[in-house]
Amino acid sequence: MLETFRGYNGRQLNLHALGIVVSLSGLLVVAPMLPEIIDYFGVSAAEAGVSISFMWACNAAAQFPGGRYSDRLSAGVVLLGSQGVMILGFLVLAAATTFPVFVAGLGLIGAGYGLFEPAGFVLLQTHFEENRGRAFGIRDAAVNLGSALSAVLAVAIVGTFSWRDAFVPVVVLLVLVGVGTHRLNRGEYAVSRVALDPKAVCSRLFRERETYAVLVVMSVSMFLWQGSASFLPAYLQAVKSFSSFEATVAFASMFVVGMVVTPVAGALSDAWSPTGMGVTAMGFGVVGLSTLVLVDSPIGVGLGLVAYAVAITAIWPVMYVYLSDVLATETIGGDLGVLRTVYFAVGSLGPAYIGTAATRLGYTSAFASLLVGFGLAAIPLVWLGRR
Repeated sequence: MLETFRGYNGRQLNLHALGIVVSLSGLLVVAPMLPEIIDYFGVSAAEAGVSISFMWACNAAAQFPGGRYSDRLSAGVVLLGSQGVMILGFLVLAAATTFPVFVAGLGLIGAGYGLFEPAGFVLLQTHFEENRGRAFGIRDAAVNLGSALSAVLAVAIVGTFSWRDAFVPVVVLLVLVGVGTHRLNRGEYAVSRVALDPKAVCSRLFRERETYAVLVVMSVSMFLWQGSASFLPAYLQAVKSFSSFEATVAFASMFVVGMVVTPVAGALSDAWSPTGMGVTAMGFGVVGLSTLVLVDSPIGVGLGLVAYAVAITAIWPVMYVYLSDVLATETIGGDLGVLRTVYFAVGSLGPAYIGTAATRLGYTSAFASLLVGFGLAAIPLVWLGRR
């Protein structure tokens, strides 16, 4: 495992992981602060859910251009550009005093992170021919660390400072990551017009039935992830009688679990079947979410959250290992960008769905309905495993 962190390739992985941690700590800090944001702007849970869905929709729209530019130009160019867009977005959020300005800031950080992620995959694909599963597992551990730190950031801010102040340290750290990205880059920053040509990419990808199966798995998983994570603290406070602090700690604990699970899942996928690992993850999801909905004791809720966290975090390195094996190296940025555009677009509907369902039916019914998703994701995983 340690050799993955060493040398020039290891430094690239370390810096990219740091960029993920900083970026996601800013993106996801919105969720634990959502009750305060709703009160500040005087909006409903449904309106708040739609605003978060807009952020992830912008993320989805930027995925394909980010991947295509990374293939045709360089990952370094796209990484720097994406960090610039996110810095601008976080500055807008830090200054937001009206809900439309807040939503505009969410759109910018969503688009910036949408450019950032496919460029990172091209970077890792280029530098890691061996230990690729471990590299993707470490990358996803960084995702979970950034998610956990978003909760820590929220705890430090709420009740002491304005929620807008949470974005100031994110801006400072992103600037430092950008400087590090520039200094570590060995290539030239060649910028030119790139023909996106999504029709050609889609015609190549969607000739295979496996593509549709992969999209179902990842679209449903992203829908579950975005919907549940965005409203988990609000759900725990409204239904399980958690305090704001307890709900935020519970939210963070899911990502702490993910920090352990994702490197293990990635390493196991190098040796075993990625699809079999995926089916196992879906089983954990059913058990975890059922426990979370049906049990009211703090210990039971905690056990449910652990099992649920295993499911929604383990599936990503598993599927990325599968995709890195089946997608062509020379076009993986654009191909993965198209796939990510689709499943992030579907996933972006999750917060709007949960917010609307919670407003009309209550949080318990909204979260319980997500159980159907684990079955929908397991079916194509079984089919892919038999190919």
